[in-house]
Amino acid sequence: MAEAVGTCVSCGNFLEFLKTLPWCKQGDNTLIAVQNCTPELIEAIKDHEVKVFPGGMQIKLNLSWLLYLTEKYDEGRPLPMVVVWKPESIEMWYRRNKSWDFPYDAWQNPAAAAYDRERVKLPAEHSGPKYLQYHKELLDKSKECPALIPPQ
Repeated sequence: MAEAVGTCVSCGNFLEFLKTLPWCKQGDNTLIAVQNCTPELIEAIKDHEVKVFPGGMQIKLNLSWLLYLTEKYDEGRPLPMVVVWKPESIEMWYRRNKSWDFPYDAWQNPAAAAYDRERVKLPAEHSGPKYLQYHKELLDKSKECPALIPPQ
């Protein structure tokens, strides 16, 4: 089952939001940010399918999970996400099990690295005409990621 490409209603706003994140870079074309799940990220993922890793099983993102993410944000306890911005796509990774320890525990502990994680992938075509321009601008001004962060 191929990952669906949705129509972006507010991609310009989403790209502007992405520009504000604290990015670091890996190699020549990958940006990484650890970010709390905000309404902007919830809006971006809401119409997309999810892959669960390990294994890569495709599932539908259900409304109850989106409501949970929104509720946690409203309570002041947003779940952490890892945002990976590549020329071909933006990936948003999170974990439902022991969510608030993610991703740092997975980067330091092999047992935690084995916990199921979920990934929502937004293809570049989803994000509008400034996608590559903003990606390049951020690559040019971002510092290398710490060695703690594994290659994405």
